[in-house]
Amino acid sequence: MISNAKWLRRASTDLRGFMVSEDGLVTVEWVALAGAIVIGAIAIGWMVMHSLTSPAAQIGTAVGKAGTSVSSMP
Repeated sequence: MISNAKWLRRASTDLRGFMVSEDGLVTVEWVALAGAIVIGAIAIGWMVMHSLTSPAAQIGTAVGKAGTSVSSMP
């Protein structure tokens, strides 16, 4: 069994090592960067989807008319 003083010294050393190490910070930065990219992609997708509603309807109407005129040809 580890004595309390030895355990406290080891915990203190581990804590100092964690505070000095930058490995965890790199992970946090990548997670933040990935989250920002996902949020940006969702925002761009939403803007594109809502700005193309009218042009998509116009294209659908034109395709429908073209299909009707082709099927009525002899």
